[in-house]
Amino acid sequence: MYIPKHFAEDDTDTITGLIAAFPFGVLVSDGAGAPLASHLPFLVERRGDEDFLIAHMASANPHWQMFDGDAEALVVFQGPHGYVSPNWYASVGRVPTWNYAAVHVYGVPRLVSPERTHEVIATLTRHFESGLPQPWSMDALAEGRRDALLAALVAFEIPMTRVEGKWKLGQNMSDADRAGAATGIETAGGDAALATLMRGVAKK
Repeated sequence: MYIPKHFAEDDTDTITGLIAAFPFGVLVSDGAGAPLASHLPFLVERRGDEDFLIAHMASANPHWQMFDGDAEALVVFQGPHGYVSPNWYASVGRVPTWNYAAVHVYGVPRLVSPERTHEVIATLTRHFESGLPQPWSMDALAEGRRDALLAALVAFEIPMTRVEGKWKLGQNMSDADRAGAATGIETAGGDAALATLMRGVAKK
């Protein structure tokens, strides 16, 4: 990913925070002659000093068959984003742009054991069910149905060996221009989370 230095985000907690807030990523692998992509929910799992992405996909999806233990994959996470009009800046002579926050994670995917598959799926379910009035659990399924479900899924993990964060939020502009753009986004009914991010960064 092309990242000018004033848009680079290197803070681990900030990057994993974006993944937690926007967990639906795009897994990209180098297929047979063409890239192959799968849209999947991910979680970051920290083990000691290492971070891993955990996820699962349907066993009918051929993507997992590319996990040979050597080939690196890319997972793309897209945070808040939106159009910025030149009319919103305090100064003149600006041009339209698109502001956004994004994370690229690189690592070699590896399949996990059947026991670990159950654990990964249960972990993902608990996470996304948390906060609901009546959280659903895999224990709600009859044992036979649960076993059939698990047999139709493949779980995997990706060590986060290389991570890139790009927060393109107008850090190369004046505080007045950035504040004007943030207000413009809100007034136009754009992504309020993007406006909040823009107000939280400093000029570089």
